[in-house]
Amino acid sequence: MDSTVRSSDASPDDSDRWVTGLFEANVGAAFNVAYRITWSRTDALDVVQDAFIKAMRRADQLREPTKARSWLLSITYREALSMLRSRRETATDPSELDGLSGSAQDPADVVARRELAALIDAAIMRLAEPLRTAFVLRDVEELPIAEVAEILGIGVSASKMRVARAREQLRVALEGEI
Repeated sequence: MDSTVRSSDASPDDSDRWVTGLFEANVGAAFNVAYRITWSRTDALDVVQDAFIKAMRRADQLREPTKARSWLLSITYREALSMLRSRRETATDPSELDGLSGSAQDPADVVARRELAALIDAAIMRLAEPLRTAFVLRDVEELPIAEVAEILGIGVSASKMRVARAREQLRVALEGEI
């Protein structure tokens, strides 16, 4: 499915249909961004819900419907940060990863994949928030660097630098582990 809502499908003027299309096309990406910031599946679900409610209420503020995905992910990003600020005293440990891609029949393969996923997840969690968010948006969600910069409210070169630093820190952190 196309990850953006095409203006021919619906427009912000047709609010219900538009938000439904926006949700269906981007709920996974929004959840992923929210989860990588909050490290809580429950909180990420709340963030995604809040982000879509805001998107529905502010649909008239979207100037370019072709940029609905980055607009929504920007709202999601700000909602996740807001949630973190509101619960600074709460621990933010990542919960266990859900099912991994592929269907390994061998239990040893399943365990090895889970251990590898846990190592990678822990390394991502140890990144500073600005680096982690830039990395998730660029390398996990595969957004163009210009959209990453727009979502984070920084310049393109700054977003490139954050992604590069995150990759390097992950490489160093995982070098002896894998």
